[in-house]
Amino acid sequence: MLKKILIISFLGLVSCFAWIVVDLDRAQAASYRVATVPILLYHGIPMQSSSSDRYDVSAARFDEQMRQLRDWGYSTITVQQLVNHIKKGHRLPPRPIVISFDDGYQNVIDNAYPIMERYGFTGTVYIVANRLNSKGFMGQKELKKLLDSGWEVGSHGMTHTELTQNHSLVRTEILQSRLDLNKALGIKVFSFAYPFGTLDWYISSKVLDYGYFAAVGVGNLSVHSSGTVYNLSRREVQGDASLEDFTDLLPWTGRYVPSPKRKYTPL
Repeated sequence: MLKKILIISFLGLVSCFAWIVVDLDRAQAASYRVATVPILLYHGIPMQSSSSDRYDVSAARFDEQMRQLRDWGYSTITVQQLVNHIKKGHRLPPRPIVISFDDGYQNVIDNAYPIMERYGFTGTVYIVANRLNSKGFMGQKELKKLLDSGWEVGSHGMTHTELTQNHSLVRTEILQSRLDLNKALGIKVFSFAYPFGTLDWYISSKVLDYGYFAAVGVGNLSVHSSGTVYNLSRREVQGDASLEDFTDLLPWTGRYVPSPKRKYTPL
């Protein structure tokens, strides 16, 4: 009987060790997993815009850019889907792209949303919490409509303050904005967008501490990894960008031709 108990205990320890090794292998694989996914950054999408305003892309120009993405076989994903791919290995579609909007302007749902619906796209919007329901900005009704359509909503701070200049505001700007948006929309906000794209070590560490799973900044990269999850690079689409300029922001151009399925041939 004692011998049998010892054998069972030994097998149990071997089984536990095997699971630990599997978990370590998975964690190690995630630490080396990289993803090529362009994250585009927009602000306002008015019907008309001045060529001198870098933050506004006219609805007509935006439509042209979305049509180009559709023609080249891009599929939109959210920031959460990107991070789940990096950390957990969730599969992504061919030519994935994130289309994000900062500040929460009303013209995003008035103009950008119907264009993106037409092409089968979704986006991620980053909301300044104290502007919710303010004139010119989206409120709960509009944001819930986006959520119901598969969009993602993140926080862009409480008042859009440049946090590197005043660390004393970090708790209100980062934590309270998330709590307010969670309550207003009945969701769990997943990611944070650094106001003005600026950050330092303290700010990014607080984004982690305050319950976010990712954060986005501004940069010129389309490749992301576990080491960049709290500073995912976004490529800004400026108001005067030509279609050629827009193309330069993308890692893949031309029509997408899927690889032929390989037929299994037994040896």
